[in-house]
Amino acid sequence: MLQALISRLSWPGWLSFVPASGAAAPGEDMDAVVRFEQLVGELHLAAMQVAVVTSGVNALGEGVRLKNPLALQDLGPQVPSAEKIVLPRHCREELGIAFKSIAAVRDFFGELQSAQRDVEGFCADAHEFGTEEAAFLDLPGVTDRWRCLSLRALTAVVALEKDVARCLPGRYSHNTPLLKKLLRSVVEGGRPCVDDNATVKLPDLPQRRAAVRPNVHLPCVLEYHGRTFQADAKDISTGGVGLEEAPPLIPQTVVLIEFESGHCIAGVVVWSKGTRAGVKFDLPLKPSHPLLAGGA
Repeated sequence: MLQALISRLSWPGWLSFVPASGAAAPGEDMDAVVRFEQLVGELHLAAMQVAVVTSGVNALGEGVRLKNPLALQDLGPQVPSAEKIVLPRHCREELGIAFKSIAAVRDFFGELQSAQRDVEGFCADAHEFGTEEAAFLDLPGVTDRWRCLSLRALTAVVALEKDVARCLPGRYSHNTPLLKKLLRSVVEGGRPCVDDNATVKLPDLPQRRAAVRPNVHLPCVLEYHGRTFQADAKDISTGGVGLEEAPPLIPQTVVLIEFESGHCIAGVVVWSKGTRAGVKFDLPLKPSHPLLAGGA
C-alpha cells in the first residue's frame, strides 16, 4: 500500500513556499530556533488533524456509520500563513537543517487546500443527499486524496525528526512517535481516531503549537564559562530564545540567561554567528510564563 501511494505522489510546485534567495540581514527575521519551533508546531498539529480526518474517511469506507460525519470538514487543518511554515536559508544554515527536509513540509502543506475542498464537497453532499449517497458519489476520491496527504504528513514528520530532537525541547520529540503511529495506521486504512461509539475525536499531543513572543528586545545577562556578559533577547518561545549583542558562544555549550525581571533560565547554545545566537532551554517554558505573556 505504501509503495502504491508513493508512486502516485507528484511535485506540487507550490511557488509560495519556495524560500526567497539570499540570507536575511541580522535583526530582520525571527531567531532561527524560534522560527523552527513555530514551523514544527504547525506541522505537528496539522499532521495530527490529517490523521483524524483520514481515520473518519477510512471508517466510512468500511461502512461505519459515524455519529459526526459532517464534523470532518471542521476537524481538518487549515493552511497556516506562509511565514509560519517557511524556514529561510539563513535559518537553515544556522541550524544545519537540509533544504530537502523543509521541502517535505512544503509538499505536505501544498496539498492541504485541495484535500480540504474534497472533504467539504463530501460533507455538502452528505447534508443534501445523506451520508450513504455522498459516500457512493465522493468517497473513493476523498479516501485516495487523504491517504496520500497522510503519507505526505508522515514524510514531513520523519524528515525533521532528527532536527527536532537536536534543536527543540524534548516534548516535541515525544510528538513524533505518536504522529508516526497514527499516520502509518491511516495510510494503511486504519481508523485510530474513531472511538468505539463511532465518533471521530482529536487526540492530544505532548506539545501543541508553541507560544512565541517575537521582537521583544529584553536586556539580559549571560553567565558563560565563568564570566558575565550583557546581551539582548530578541525572540522568546516556550523552547528557546534568540540573542543579539551576545559574545561568541560555542554550540552545544551551556549558558545561563538572567533577565531584568529576575527570571534565570539555563539552556544550550544551538547556533552562534557573530553577535547573534540561538539557545534551546533545558526546560520548556509554560505558555503562560511572564516572559511569553509580556509580564517581563
